[in-house]
Amino acid sequence: MSFFRNTHARPRPGLAAGFVAATGAITLFAGLLIAPAAQAAPTSVAARSIAAEAPTDGPTGEPTGEPTGEPTGEPTGGPTETPAHTDSPSPEPTGTITPTQEPTETTSPTPDPTATTEPTETPAPSNIAVPVVHGEPVVGQTLTSKGGLWEGATKFRFIWTVDGTAVQTTDHVTGEIDSLVLLPGMAGKTVQLTVTASREDTPSGTDATSAPLVVRNAEFTDLTWNNAVAGRAVVGETLTLDKPAWDDSATRGTLRYQWFRAGVPIPGATSEQYVVSPADVGKPVQATITLSAEGFTDHEFQSRQVTATSAAFSSVSVPTISGTARVGQVQTANPGVSAPAASTVTYQWYRGTTAIAGAVGRKYTTTAADNGKPLKVRVRSAKPGYTSVDRFSAARTIAIGLLVATKSPVVTGTHRYGNTLRVAQGWPVGTTIRYQWYRNGVAIRGATGSSLYLTTGYIGARVNVKVTLSKPGYVTRAVSTSPIGVGKALFVLRAAPKVTGRLALGSVLTAYAGSYNPAPSSITYQWYRNGSAIAGARGRTYKVSAADNGRSLSVRVAVGRVYYDGRATMSPVVKLPLWPVTVLRGDGVYRVGTQIKPGLYKATGTGAGCYWARLSGFSGLLKDVKANYFGSARTYVQINAGDAGFESHGCGSWTTVTPTGPRATRITADGIYRVGIDILPGTYYGSSSHDGCYLAALTGFSGTFGDIAENYYGSADVIATVPSWITALEVRNCGTLTRY
Repeated sequence: MSFFRNTHARPRPGLAAGFVAATGAITLFAGLLIAPAAQAAPTSVAARSIAAEAPTDGPTGEPTGEPTGEPTGEPTGGPTETPAHTDSPSPEPTGTITPTQEPTETTSPTPDPTATTEPTETPAPSNIAVPVVHGEPVVGQTLTSKGGLWEGATKFRFIWTVDGTAVQTTDHVTGEIDSLVLLPGMAGKTVQLTVTASREDTPSGTDATSAPLVVRNAEFTDLTWNNAVAGRAVVGETLTLDKPAWDDSATRGTLRYQWFRAGVPIPGATSEQYVVSPADVGKPVQATITLSAEGFTDHEFQSRQVTATSAAFSSVSVPTISGTARVGQVQTANPGVSAPAASTVTYQWYRGTTAIAGAVGRKYTTTAADNGKPLKVRVRSAKPGYTSVDRFSAARTIAIGLLVATKSPVVTGTHRYGNTLRVAQGWPVGTTIRYQWYRNGVAIRGATGSSLYLTTGYIGARVNVKVTLSKPGYVTRAVSTSPIGVGKALFVLRAAPKVTGRLALGSVLTAYAGSYNPAPSSITYQWYRNGSAIAGARGRTYKVSAADNGRSLSVRVAVGRVYYDGRATMSPVVKLPLWPVTVLRGDGVYRVGTQIKPGLYKATGTGAGCYWARLSGFSGLLKDVKANYFGSARTYVQINAGDAGFESHGCGSWTTVTPTGPRATRITADGIYRVGIDILPGTYYGSSSHDGCYLAALTGFSGTFGDIAENYYGSADVIATVPSWITALEVRNCGTLTRY
């Protein structure tokens, strides 16, 4: 516990950069550029080139006076070459003007000793007939040509192009023949021959091009095939095609296969073999073989048609039936195995030789119609692409059924007067049920329903019921329940008893009997203290006595009525508070253990001159005083078992201490206050102006200095924090203290 007394950036220099660019002076005079220290330019001579003119065309388009056609020796039979007519425009003189050297001290220019006069150009060769290409434009064939007819030419360059790209270039002299073999990659492309004619003394020449030819595919030869399909056209079997033959001296070629089902290509069936599938059953199956090679026209072979048929199971076992051969029992078909394994298995049950409508599952529950009849099952094994197979089990005779309860009969309800008993049971559908109730083993006349109302005449008797079951095709069965005694009726408690009244010494408590159905004809009471019956306390009311101090009280209410069992109900307990009990009256010296027991006690006086002392003896000497107190009569003392006596003067009577208190937040009088019981812990403020205020935080009530945890003496204008862990607060001459 603690007590507290209250009153209350520099500029940067710029960079001066300067430069002077020295440039040469330039002056323009009359379109001439004159620079300082110019070099002398050589004197230019204009060059002039004149091309020879082509000869004049005659009326037929051929040069006048020139022969037609190509020289003898060209292969015959091809198209006649038509001379090409070339008009060459007259070449214009060309020349280059170079800058003229500035005059020197010599007044007249000096001629250039290297300058020569350009001779006249020789005329270029001229084409009289364009080149003609001989041969069939078919892959594998050879095309030839002599290059056409020319005048003034001594050498020739043959250039063969395919779709505009040169594929072969050969140089020839007059009269030589050039040839080109047509390769597979040229199929469908355009072939042309361009001949460039020239002379020995001129590097340039004249071009002439043949008419374009489109190269065609070659055709396969010596084709043979028997179009047979080897193998059985049965599901799961393999069909095979023979390989066709052809003249493969030029190319080996490749084969592509495709099988068809009813004229529709079968996805993935692209080899020389094909496994017949269930989808092929009943449909025509055939194949095509396509022979192809680069540069050749594809050739297709078509096989003969075969019709696919279903396969057959190699073995199918005979089914069996398991289960009890009796009406109402489940029969299970065991299909066995088949080879190959069946994809689906279906069932049909037979009664004799007649199929049972709707009995198409693996399991079948026999009915009354099967009683005494032979029962068998047909199992059909099926698989796509296979012929279905039926197998019948051996027949078994079905015996009469036995009724088995799905739930044994049970009597529900309370076996007491005023209640109704009922039978609960579970039986197969279609069962006929009859009831008969018995009292003490004798059939009760008219009690043949599924329920029985218990009147007063059944009290003390034992009742049960017999249930008889019957159903077509089943043995009749009777089941009886165990007899049970019938008792009196019971009260229904609607509201429990309770105790009302002020819980204080001398007050009168009243018992509320509660509410019942039906209303009782008699009610009795018995009061209890801490669970034990209080002798003589049998009335509806009870007066609280000193013996009940701090105890629990309750009442037991018993009700009765004719034909009803009595019912006793205990009320909830009420807890009486612990009130103070006077143990000493007046001043005097008392012996501990006989006149007063060890314990904590409270003085009841009101004065300020209370004195008490705990004694170790009775000599009257100071040495007998173990601890003492003088002050307000609002105080406590803890008497220990080791004390011999206790002395009290001006303190009034001494009482026991209760565990509860006012839990005040304001202190107006001197005294000792239990923290948490008499006053609440917290911070208290005093506003008096006088001195002599004393506060002490106590950990006990023995009266020794050891009980004082901390104390204060001074002005009554004080702030005191009272913690919850101390036992008590002692206050003297502090005026009023108020909890903040």
